[in-house]
Amino acid sequence: MTITSPQFIWLGDQPIDHQAMFVSIHGKPARRTDEGENRWILARGVVDVSPNAGEVEINITVDGQYRLWLDGVRLGQGPVRSNPAYQRTDCYRLGAEFVVGRHVIAVLIHVPGRDLAWYETVKGAWQPSFGDGGLMLRATRAEQPETLLFEADVNWRIVESSAWKRDTPVAGWGQDFLEDVDGRQLDPLWIHPDFDDGDWPYAQVMEATPSAEVAARGWMTARPFPVLVKSETAQLEEEQVWPAHFLWAKSAIPRPDLPVKQRLFDEEITDLADGSCVTGAASLCLPGGAAHIRTDENSDTVLMYEFHPYRVGYPFLEIDAQGGEIIEVAVAESLPGEFGKGLTGDGLRSDERMWVAHVFRYICRPGRQRFEKFVATGVRALQLVVRDAPVGVIVHELGLIATGQPFKPEGNFACSDPVLTRLWNVGAHTVQMCAQDGWVDCPGRESRQWLGDGVVMFDMAARAFGPSSWPLQRQFLVQVAEGQRADGLARMVSPGDIPTTAITIPDYTLLWIIGVDRYFETSLDLPLIERLMPEIERSLGWFERMAQGGILVRDIPEWHFIEWADVDRRGWSMPFNALYCGALQSAARLAEFSQRPRLALRWKARAAAVAEELNRRHWDPSKTLYVDSVDPETGQQAARVSQHGNALALLFGIAPDERRAAILKAITDSSRLNLTNAPPIMVDAGPFDEVQQIVRANSFFGHFVYDAIAEAGGVDWVLEELANGYGPMLDAGATTLWESFTPVASLCHGFSATPVYQLSKHVLGITPLADGYTRFTARPAGRKIDWATGVVPTGHGLITIEWIREAGYICATLAYPALLEFAPPSTAINLVTDEETDGRRVAKFKLSA
Repeated sequence: MTITSPQFIWLGDQPIDHQAMFVSIHGKPARRTDEGENRWILARGVVDVSPNAGEVEINITVDGQYRLWLDGVRLGQGPVRSNPAYQRTDCYRLGAEFVVGRHVIAVLIHVPGRDLAWYETVKGAWQPSFGDGGLMLRATRAEQPETLLFEADVNWRIVESSAWKRDTPVAGWGQDFLEDVDGRQLDPLWIHPDFDDGDWPYAQVMEATPSAEVAARGWMTARPFPVLVKSETAQLEEEQVWPAHFLWAKSAIPRPDLPVKQRLFDEEITDLADGSCVTGAASLCLPGGAAHIRTDENSDTVLMYEFHPYRVGYPFLEIDAQGGEIIEVAVAESLPGEFGKGLTGDGLRSDERMWVAHVFRYICRPGRQRFEKFVATGVRALQLVVRDAPVGVIVHELGLIATGQPFKPEGNFACSDPVLTRLWNVGAHTVQMCAQDGWVDCPGRESRQWLGDGVVMFDMAARAFGPSSWPLQRQFLVQVAEGQRADGLARMVSPGDIPTTAITIPDYTLLWIIGVDRYFETSLDLPLIERLMPEIERSLGWFERMAQGGILVRDIPEWHFIEWADVDRRGWSMPFNALYCGALQSAARLAEFSQRPRLALRWKARAAAVAEELNRRHWDPSKTLYVDSVDPETGQQAARVSQHGNALALLFGIAPDERRAAILKAITDSSRLNLTNAPPIMVDAGPFDEVQQIVRANSFFGHFVYDAIAEAGGVDWVLEELANGYGPMLDAGATTLWESFTPVASLCHGFSATPVYQLSKHVLGITPLADGYTRFTARPAGRKIDWATGVVPTGHGLITIEWIREAGYICATLAYPALLEFAPPSTAINLVTDEETDGRRVAKFKLSA
C-alpha cells in the first residue's frame, strides 16, 4: 500500500468545523479554545503484524507531547520540539521484539493548549476547524517505507483522562503545568495488552470535508499538519539511575491550606517526630531497595536524596500503598546549603527569583503502582514528602529516567593541570546534559533553545562528541531558518513560546550565520548550506537596511544583547558591527561553496568595508583600543571599551597587524578588567571606571574572547582565566558548569562549557586548515603545562595527540586518519612521519617551548 498523506486521529466528541478556518478572512478569532488547557489523553490501538514484515519503522507525532508503549514496554517520549508548520515526527525501529501477531500500542498525550518553552500551538490555519490535539502513528517496513503496515485509525480507542488535575499552575516562565495526579483514577494496566478498553470511545479521523458549494469556492478538505518532517536526530537515550546518597529524614508541619506549587517549599521542617516513621530509606540508593515510610497524626514525613552527578530526566517512584496517601516530590539543581543557596539540613525552598519550581503531587491508589513525571528536568536534589499515611507506604524504587542525546564520547582531554582536566570533563558533561530534543540553555530553569546558546554549544560538542553531535546541530540550524521573521531576523528562541511578533536579539542572527559556517567547517555538509542560503541572504538584507545607506549598522533596535555585560550599545556599536563583519565573512565563504559567486563577492566587499569603517571610526590611538560606541551624528567616540569588541577585532582580522599586540596587551591586563552589572544575571559587580577600566567578558561571550586571545598568542592568559573563573565552581562541588561565575542563575548551562573548546583547540593545538579537517595542523601550547593528551574527532576518524615538555621543547606524537593531511607548524623540527598502518599515520615532531 502506498502512503499518500498520513492521517491524524483524535477524540471522537471534539467538534470539527470545516469553515472555521476561513473566518480569519473576516478578522474573526483565529483559534478555537473551547477545550481549554492542560489536557491529558489516553489512546490505545490493537495492531496485527503480518508475516515477512521484517524490521518495522514506527513514525509518530502529536500536537503536544506523548509517551509511547508497546505491549506495556516503554519505547520513548516526544516528539522533537518543532514549529507546527514543520512538524517533526519521531521514528522507532523495531526488530525481533516486534514479532508476528497481535500487539497493543498505548500513547499518553499531553495537550498544553498554550505555548511553552519547547512547544508551539498551531496559530490559525487548520486549528480553528479541529481545536488543539491530534495523533499520527503509522508503521511501515523499514526497507520499504512506501508500504504501510498499519496506522492509528478509527478503530483506535481514545479518551480524556480525569486523573490529571487541569487547573494547576505552570512550573515557571514558559514551563509546563505542574502535575497533580490522582492515581485512583488511572488504571496502571491501561498500557498493557489485556486491559479492557471496551467502554472507551472510538477515535475520529481529523478531516474536515466541505460541502459542494463551499468546495466550489476552493475551500478544500482540511487536514492537520500538512507538512511533516522526519526528525534528523535519533531517539533520546534513557537510563534508569538511582540517588547517590540518602541525606536525611525529617518531619514537616502540614500546611494543607497552601497550593501545590507552594506547600512543599514553605512548610516548616523539624526533626523526625518518631524515628520509626522511616526504615530502609538508604536502600533506595540501590536497585532492589525498599523503604517503609509513614506519617503520624500531626506531621508528614520528608526525605532528602542527592543525585551525583547532576542529571536530566524524569523523576519516578514505585510504591505500595493502601490508597489515598499523598506523595509530593520536588527536585532542584542544588542541595539545601550547597553553593551558598539555602541552609544545610533544610528542605528545598523556592524564592521564585528565577521563576521556576519543579514539583509534582501524586495520590496513591491501592496496591503497587509506578508514577513518572512527564517533563524532564535537571536534578541534583530530590525531596520526597509522604502525607496522610498512618499505616505507611513501601517505596520500592525512587529514581530518575535520565535522558539525553545518544552522543558518543569520542573526544577527550587530559593534562598535567588537574583543574583544567576536570574542567574539560565537567564541561563535556554539561554539554551532554543540555543536549536534549534540542540545545536547551538550562535543563532546570527554561529548557529553551536560545539561538546564541546553540551556536556556542556546538563548538564544544564537536570536540567532545564528534559526528554524533552533528544531527542535533543540523536540526537546530534548520529550525532557526524555519522560524525566521518576515524582516529577515531570526527569532531568539526557535521553536518555542517567544513568537515572531515578540522582540528578538539581532546579534543572535549574526551568530547564527557564523554558526552555520562553523558547522560547515566541521561537517562539510554542503546540502544544508544550499538549503539555508536564501534565509542567510534575507537576514543580511536586514542589516544592510539598518545601516541606513551607510556601512555600519546603527542604533540597534529591539534587544541589543551581546551578553550579560554593560557594554556601550549606543549609536554605532563596535561589538555588534564586529559580529556583523564576522557574519559577512562567514556568509561569503558559504556563498563560495554553494556556487553563488556574486553573493560571495558582494559580502566580501561589504565585510572589508565594515572593517575599514570600524578602524576609522572606533579606533582610539590614545587608548590603543577600539571604543564600544560612536555617535553617528557627530562622530564622537564614547569612553567605554570592552574585551568584546576588541577581541572580535582580533578574531575576525579587523585589526591591522600593527595594532594587534597593543590590543592583546590591554585586554589581558587583569588589573583593568572588570565585570559589570547587567541584571538579573549580573548584580553587585561594583563601580566601573570607564576611563581606566575595560569591560570584562562574562561566561557567554568569554567563549569568543578566549578564542580570539588564544589565537593571538595569549593561550597562557586564557588558561589562567579558565582556572580562576571556573575553578571555584569545581571547588564548590559543582558537577556541571554554571551560567554565571557565581551561582545566581542556572547551575547547568551549556554555553559555559567553553573550557572543552579552548583546551581541545589551543592546548592540544589541533586546528583545521581546510574544512572537515581534511588538512590540519597541530600547535600545542601552554607554558605552565608539562604534558597533555587528547582526541579530536572528525568526520574521517580520530586525531590523537600526546605531547610532553622536555629540555626546552614540546615533543609531540600525533596519530591521524590517512585520508587527512597533516601540515606541520612552521616552527616544527625533527619531524618524523611513519608510513600508513591500518589506515592511520603517525607523526612525531618537536617545537621550541
